[in-house]
Amino acid sequence: MKSEVEMKTLYKEIGEGQRLHVVVEEQAPIPKIEDGCVLVNVKACALSETEDKILHLINKGNPKARFPICCEVAGIVRDIGPAVSSLQPGDEVVGIIPLDYGQSGCSEYVALHEYDVTLKPQGVSFVDAAGCVGDAVRAYTALHYLGRLSSGDTALILDGASSFGALAVQLAHHWGAKVITTWSTEDERLYLEGLGNQVKRLIGLGSNSNYSLGYNNNLEEPTTNLLSACMQESAGLGVDLVVDGGVTEFNEPSGDHFRPSKHDIISCLAVGGRWVTSKRDLQLDPPHSQMLFMKCASLGFLFEQAWTLSSTQQGRYLHILMDIIEKISNAVIRPNIHHTVAFDAVP
Repeated sequence: MKSEVEMKTLYKEIGEGQRLHVVVEEQAPIPKIEDGCVLVNVKACALSETEDKILHLINKGNPKARFPICCEVAGIVRDIGPAVSSLQPGDEVVGIIPLDYGQSGCSEYVALHEYDVTLKPQGVSFVDAAGCVGDAVRAYTALHYLGRLSSGDTALILDGASSFGALAVQLAHHWGAKVITTWSTEDERLYLEGLGNQVKRLIGLGSNSNYSLGYNNNLEEPTTNLLSACMQESAGLGVDLVVDGGVTEFNEPSGDHFRPSKHDIISCLAVGGRWVTSKRDLQLDPPHSQMLFMKCASLGFLFEQAWTLSSTQQGRYLHILMDIIEKISNAVIRPNIHHTVAFDAVP
């Protein structure tokens, strides 16, 4: 039986050959709170995962055998440290654990700075809040800060039925953009069709369909390929913004998903277009750089944890958090949650 100073938590260990082991610790010490910090009893966490290479980079000065699992949490404030002014015990909050804290979101308790979290409205469940906040911050960063999306722009969002893509599609539509997105399986297509007029055009890129097969959400008219679909929707000008879910050197399938090549994406861009990529180690060949140059286009790298790793951007990050939670509360955006797992059911 755990004492009042112990908790259950999950970590992951990277063994030899980069083999992943999940460690369940039943009697881990509850983290201590310092000045300006709060102790949060976690009620829900999103099962997202940060690349191991990124965790190694952040902790290279202090190598760890264990790394945290998940960082998006929602819960109840149980205790506050000195100098905390914006929160009280009993407040329901949601936020993201910075990667350099070394704390796993899959825990009964986490200690966070008061400005790492924001209040959760009563009408929003813990599951929706935790399942939405991480991908919503990522989508907000991609569209607003990197993509500079404006009303009337045409945006191509790849993998629109993923947890990140679904929120990016909804945010882009809310901000007045014409949204084109892709699907790879029938379930993804059905989900995206359920978004109604938020999606202007659907394009099938699954391994079970031809790469060239597209789907027009309004006219049910097949298109010839990704490029022609984008050109048709943009009157031949190209799209103003591309947000990818991963790219390849050549057109290659990855399981059920088909990743477009760098050449495909750059070809879809309009003059002055912006490409926001999640590929950490993206490399451009000289011909692709020249294509971007001739279009006066730009490339941005999406790493949403940069907000929490830089204290100079704390105010802007808090604005994003509060705006996201307000949009969830008003049903402007809805997370695409596949299923939930009870923490007590974790062996």
